Amino acid sequence: MDLVKVRYFLKIVDTGSMSRAAEVLNVSASALSKATHLLEEQLGIPLVTTSGRNIVITDAGKVFAKEARKLVRDVEDLKDRLKLSAAPKSQIRLATFEVFSTYFLSALNGLGWEDQSLVLHELLPGEIERAVAEGKVDFGITYQPVPLPEIDLLKIMSIEMGVFTSANAFEGVPQAELPFVVPVEPLWGEATRVKGLDGWPADAYDRKIKYEVTLMESALELVRQGRAAGYFPKFIVAEHNRRYRENLHLARRRSHYGGRVCMTDVFIVKRRNETENSVHKQIAKQIRKICAQ
Repeated sequence: MDLVKVRYFLKIVDTGSMSRAAEVLNVSASALSKATHLLEEQLGIPLVTTSGRNIVITDAGKVFAKEARKLVRDVEDLKDRLKLSAAPKSQIRLATFEVFSTYFLSALNGLGWEDQSLVLHELLPGEIERAVAEGKVDFGITYQPVPLPEIDLLKIMSIEMGVFTSANAFEGVPQAELPFVVPVEPLWGEATRVKGLDGWPADAYDRKIKYEVTLMESALELVRQGRAAGYFPKFIVAEHNRRYRENLHLARRRSHYGGRVCMTDVFIVKRRNETENSVHKQIAKQIRKICAQ
Protein backbone atom coordinates (compact mmCIF):
# COMPACT_ATOMS: atom_id res chain seq x y z
CA MET A 1 0.00 0.00 0.00
CA ASP A 2 1.35 3.40 -0.99
CA LEU A 3 1.60 5.48 2.20
CA VAL A 4 1.73 8.69 0.17
CA LYS A 5 -1.76 7.97 -1.18
CA VAL A 6 -2.90 7.04 2.35
CA ARG A 7 -1.63 10.35 3.71
CA TYR A 8 -3.34 12.19 0.84
CA PHE A 9 -6.64 10.55 1.73
CA LEU A 10 -6.24 11.38 5.43
CA LYS A 11 -5.69 15.01 4.51
CA ILE A 12 -8.97 14.94 2.53
CA VAL A 13 -10.70 13.57 5.63
CA ASP A 14 -9.12 16.23 7.85
CA THR A 15 -10.01 19.15 5.58
CA GLY A 16 -13.34 17.85 4.32
CA SER A 17 -12.50 19.21 0.90
CA MET A 18 -10.61 17.88 -2.11
CA SER A 19 -9.51 21.37 -3.18
CA ARG A 20 -8.46 22.42 0.32
CA ALA A 21 -6.51 19.17 0.80
CA ALA A 22 -4.78 19.71 -2.55
CA GLU A 23 -3.83 23.23 -1.48
CA VAL A 24 -2.40 22.04 1.87
CA LEU A 25 -0.50 19.20 0.20
CA ASN A 26 0.71 21.50 -2.60
CA VAL A 27 -0.51 19.16 -5.33
CA SER A 28 -3.09 19.66 -8.06
CA ALA A 29 -6.70 18.71 -7.40
CA SER A 30 -6.61 16.35 -10.38
CA ALA A 31 -3.50 14.57 -9.04
CA LEU A 32 -5.15 14.21 -5.64
CA SER A 33 -8.34 12.86 -7.20
CA LYS A 34 -6.35 10.35 -9.27
CA ALA A 35 -4.40 9.20 -6.19
CA THR A 36 -7.68 8.67 -4.30
CA HIS A 37 -9.16 6.61 -7.15
CA LEU A 38 -6.01 4.45 -7.30
CA LEU A 39 -6.21 3.88 -3.54
CA GLU A 40 -9.88 2.87 -3.87
CA GLU A 41 -8.97 0.41 -6.63
CA GLN A 42 -6.20 -1.03 -4.48
CA LEU A 43 -8.52 -1.46 -1.49
CA GLY A 44 -11.54 -2.51 -3.52
CA ILE A 45 -13.85 -0.12 -1.64
CA PRO A 46 -15.21 3.39 -2.30
CA LEU A 47 -13.68 5.95 0.08
CA VAL A 48 -15.41 9.13 -1.08
CA THR A 49 -18.60 10.08 -2.89
CA THR A 50 -19.85 13.43 -4.12
CA SER A 51 -22.91 15.37 -3.05
CA GLY A 52 -23.32 18.33 -5.35
CA ARG A 53 -20.03 20.20 -5.16
CA ASN A 54 -19.09 18.63 -1.87
CA ILE A 55 -17.41 15.33 -1.09
CA VAL A 56 -18.65 12.82 1.47
CA ILE A 57 -16.47 10.22 3.17
CA THR A 58 -18.16 6.82 2.95
CA ASP A 59 -18.67 4.64 6.02
CA ALA A 60 -15.95 2.35 4.73
CA GLY A 61 -13.75 5.41 4.20
CA LYS A 62 -14.25 6.48 7.82
CA VAL A 63 -13.27 3.03 9.09
CA PHE A 64 -10.22 3.00 6.81
CA ALA A 65 -9.19 6.50 7.95
CA LYS A 66 -9.28 5.45 11.62
CA GLU A 67 -7.13 2.38 11.01
CA ALA A 68 -4.86 4.17 8.54
CA ARG A 69 -3.92 6.78 11.15
CA LYS A 70 -2.66 3.99 13.39
CA LEU A 71 -0.71 2.55 10.46
CA VAL A 72 0.93 5.89 9.67
CA ARG A 73 1.87 6.42 13.34
CA ASP A 74 3.36 2.92 13.53
CA VAL A 75 5.41 3.52 10.39
CA GLU A 76 6.69 6.84 11.76
CA ASP A 77 7.64 5.17 15.06
CA LEU A 78 9.45 2.44 13.15
CA LYS A 79 11.36 5.01 11.10
CA ASP A 80 12.43 6.80 14.30
CA ARG A 81 13.62 3.54 15.87
CA LEU A 82 15.54 2.61 12.72
CA LYS A 83 17.22 6.03 12.64
CA LEU A 84 18.39 5.57 16.21
CA SER A 85 19.59 2.01 15.60
CA ALA A 86 21.50 3.06 12.48
CA ALA A 87 23.12 6.06 14.11
CA PRO A 88 26.57 5.75 15.68
CA LYS A 89 26.73 5.49 19.45
CA SER A 90 26.17 8.91 20.94
CA GLN A 91 25.45 10.62 24.20
CA ILE A 92 22.04 11.96 25.18
CA ARG A 93 22.17 14.72 27.79
CA LEU A 94 18.88 15.19 29.59
CA ALA A 95 17.85 17.54 32.39
CA THR A 96 14.75 17.04 34.48
CA PHE A 97 13.75 17.18 38.10
CA GLU A 98 12.90 14.49 40.58
CA VAL A 99 9.25 14.18 39.67
CA PHE A 100 10.31 12.55 36.42
CA SER A 101 13.74 11.11 37.22
CA THR A 102 12.50 9.07 40.20
CA TYR A 103 9.83 7.08 38.40
CA PHE A 104 10.46 7.86 34.75
CA LEU A 105 13.72 5.95 34.27
CA SER A 106 11.71 2.75 33.77
CA ALA A 107 10.68 4.38 30.47
CA LEU A 108 14.18 3.70 29.14
CA ASN A 109 13.09 0.10 28.66
CA GLY A 110 10.83 1.18 25.81
CA LEU A 111 13.16 3.64 24.09
CA GLY A 112 15.57 1.35 22.26
CA TRP A 113 18.61 3.28 23.53
CA GLU A 114 20.97 0.33 23.70
CA ASP A 115 23.44 2.20 21.47
CA GLN A 116 23.03 5.52 23.26
CA SER A 117 24.65 6.65 26.50
CA LEU A 118 22.61 8.82 28.86
CA VAL A 119 23.77 11.68 31.07
CA LEU A 120 20.96 12.68 33.43
CA HIS A 121 21.08 16.00 35.26
CA GLU A 122 18.55 16.35 38.10
CA LEU A 123 17.91 20.07 38.29
CA LEU A 124 15.20 22.42 39.50
CA PRO A 125 12.75 24.19 37.18
CA GLY A 126 14.53 27.30 36.00
CA GLU A 127 17.89 25.54 36.20
CA ILE A 128 16.63 23.07 33.57
CA GLU A 129 15.80 25.84 31.13
CA ARG A 130 19.13 27.59 31.71
CA ALA A 131 21.05 24.34 31.16
CA VAL A 132 19.27 23.86 27.82
CA ALA A 133 19.77 27.50 26.79
CA GLU A 134 23.51 27.35 27.61
CA GLY A 135 24.01 24.04 25.75
CA LYS A 136 24.96 22.07 28.87
CA VAL A 137 22.21 19.52 28.05
CA ASP A 138 20.41 18.58 24.86
CA PHE A 139 16.88 18.96 26.20
CA GLY A 140 14.82 18.95 29.38
CA ILE A 141 11.52 17.70 30.79
CA THR A 142 9.46 19.83 33.17
CA TYR A 143 5.96 20.73 34.26
CA GLN A 144 6.92 24.05 35.84
CA PRO A 145 8.36 25.82 32.78
CA VAL A 146 10.29 29.05 33.17
CA PRO A 147 10.33 30.77 29.75
CA LEU A 148 13.62 32.05 28.38
CA PRO A 149 14.23 33.71 25.00
CA GLU A 150 16.73 31.01 23.98
CA ILE A 151 14.38 28.03 24.39
CA ASP A 152 11.18 26.53 23.02
CA LEU A 153 8.65 24.66 25.16
CA LEU A 154 6.94 21.72 23.42
CA LYS A 155 3.79 20.67 25.26
CA ILE A 156 3.53 16.88 25.58
CA MET A 157 0.30 16.46 27.54
CA SER A 158 -1.62 17.56 30.62
CA ILE A 159 -1.38 15.51 33.83
CA GLU A 160 -3.71 15.42 36.80
CA MET A 161 -2.51 16.55 40.22
CA GLY A 162 -3.99 15.79 43.63
CA VAL A 163 -3.64 15.80 47.39
CA PHE A 164 -2.62 12.39 48.74
CA THR A 165 -2.19 10.88 52.19
CA SER A 166 -1.59 7.44 53.60
CA ALA A 167 -4.76 5.43 53.02
CA ASN A 168 -5.92 5.44 56.67
CA ALA A 169 -4.45 8.74 57.84
CA PHE A 170 -6.28 11.91 58.87
CA GLU A 171 -9.79 10.46 58.67
CA GLY A 172 -12.39 13.22 58.95
CA VAL A 173 -9.79 16.01 58.75
CA PRO A 174 -10.74 18.69 56.20
CA GLN A 175 -8.23 19.09 53.41
CA ALA A 176 -7.36 22.65 54.43
CA GLU A 177 -6.46 21.43 57.93
CA LEU A 178 -4.03 18.72 56.79
CA PRO A 179 -0.33 19.06 57.69
CA PHE A 180 1.52 19.25 54.36
CA VAL A 181 5.02 18.36 53.27
CA VAL A 182 6.35 20.72 50.59
CA PRO A 183 9.62 21.33 48.71
CA VAL A 184 12.08 23.43 50.67
CA GLU A 185 13.45 25.01 47.49
CA PRO A 186 11.62 28.08 46.14
CA LEU A 187 10.30 28.25 42.61
CA TRP A 188 12.81 30.08 40.41
CA GLY A 189 11.65 32.56 37.78
CA GLU A 190 8.19 33.85 36.92
CA ALA A 191 5.55 31.15 37.21
CA THR A 192 2.38 33.02 38.06
CA ARG A 193 -0.12 30.15 38.16
CA VAL A 194 1.58 28.14 40.89
CA LYS A 195 2.84 28.73 44.41
CA GLY A 196 5.74 26.46 45.23
CA LEU A 197 7.94 23.96 43.46
CA ASP A 198 5.36 21.16 43.69
CA GLY A 199 2.95 23.16 41.51
CA TRP A 200 0.39 24.08 44.18
CA PRO A 201 -2.16 26.38 42.46
CA ALA A 202 -1.75 30.03 43.33
CA ASP A 203 -5.53 30.44 43.70
CA ALA A 204 -5.97 27.50 46.11
CA TYR A 205 -6.21 27.72 49.90
CA ASP A 206 -3.10 28.37 52.01
CA ARG A 207 -1.75 25.03 53.18
CA LYS A 208 -0.67 24.25 56.74
CA ILE A 209 3.00 23.43 56.11
CA LYS A 210 4.62 21.18 58.71
CA TYR A 211 7.52 19.64 56.76
CA GLU A 212 9.87 21.01 54.11
CA VAL A 213 12.16 18.61 52.25
CA THR A 214 14.58 18.65 49.36
CA LEU A 215 13.72 15.29 47.78
CA MET A 216 10.32 14.10 46.59
CA GLU A 217 11.14 10.61 47.87
CA SER A 218 11.49 12.12 51.36
CA ALA A 219 8.08 13.72 50.96
CA LEU A 220 6.59 10.39 49.87
CA GLU A 221 8.11 8.68 52.91
CA LEU A 222 6.52 11.19 55.29
CA VAL A 223 3.19 10.63 53.54
CA ARG A 224 3.64 6.83 53.73
CA GLN A 225 4.22 7.16 57.47
CA GLY A 226 0.92 9.00 57.86
CA ARG A 227 2.63 12.15 59.08
CA ALA A 228 1.69 14.50 56.24
CA ALA A 229 -0.27 15.12 53.07
CA GLY A 230 1.48 15.79 49.78
CA TYR A 231 0.55 17.35 46.45
CA PHE A 232 1.73 15.00 43.72
CA PRO A 233 1.02 14.08 40.10
CA LYS A 234 -1.53 11.28 39.93
CA PHE A 235 0.80 9.12 37.81
CA ILE A 236 3.53 9.32 40.47
CA VAL A 237 1.20 7.92 43.12
CA ALA A 238 -0.08 5.23 40.75
CA GLU A 239 3.51 4.14 40.09
CA HIS A 240 4.31 4.37 43.82
CA ASN A 241 1.36 2.14 44.72
CA ARG A 242 2.40 -0.36 42.06
CA ARG A 243 5.83 -0.70 43.66
CA TYR A 244 4.86 -0.75 47.35
CA ARG A 245 2.84 -3.25 49.34
CA GLU A 246 -0.78 -2.42 50.01
CA ASN A 247 -0.40 -1.17 53.60
CA LEU A 248 1.91 1.57 52.27
CA HIS A 249 -0.39 2.72 49.48
CA LEU A 250 -1.35 6.38 49.18
CA ALA A 251 -4.93 7.54 48.63
CA ARG A 252 -6.40 10.59 46.94
CA ARG A 253 -8.04 13.02 49.36
CA ARG A 254 -11.47 14.21 48.36
CA SER A 255 -11.55 17.96 47.96
CA HIS A 256 -13.79 19.98 50.26
CA TYR A 257 -13.86 22.68 47.60
CA GLY A 258 -16.32 21.46 45.00
CA GLY A 259 -14.37 18.49 43.71
CA ARG A 260 -11.83 20.67 41.88
CA VAL A 261 -9.54 18.79 39.49
CA CYS A 262 -6.13 20.39 38.97
CA MET A 263 -4.18 19.78 35.78
CA THR A 264 -0.71 20.84 34.79
CA ASP A 265 1.11 20.70 31.46
CA VAL A 266 4.27 18.69 30.79
CA PHE A 267 6.83 20.13 28.38
CA ILE A 268 9.98 19.15 26.56
CA VAL A 269 12.47 22.02 26.70
CA LYS A 270 14.68 22.45 23.62
CA ARG A 271 16.89 25.15 22.23
CA ARG A 272 15.14 27.65 19.99
CA ASN A 273 15.26 26.88 16.28
CA GLU A 274 16.60 23.37 16.94
CA THR A 275 14.60 20.83 14.96
CA GLU A 276 12.46 18.42 16.96
CA ASN A 277 14.11 15.01 16.58
CA SER A 278 13.33 11.34 17.06
CA VAL A 279 14.60 11.34 20.67
CA HIS A 280 12.16 14.12 21.58
CA LYS A 281 9.33 12.15 19.96
CA GLN A 282 10.23 8.91 21.72
CA ILE A 283 10.49 10.61 25.11
CA ALA A 284 7.12 12.30 24.57
CA LYS A 285 5.53 8.98 23.62
CA GLN A 286 6.89 7.23 26.72
CA ILE A 287 5.76 10.05 29.01
CA ARG A 288 2.23 9.85 27.58
CA LYS A 289 2.28 6.09 28.05
CA ILE A 290 3.40 6.21 31.68
CA CYS A 291 1.12 9.09 32.66
CA ALA A 292 -1.90 7.39 31.09
CA GLN A 293 -1.49 4.17 33.09
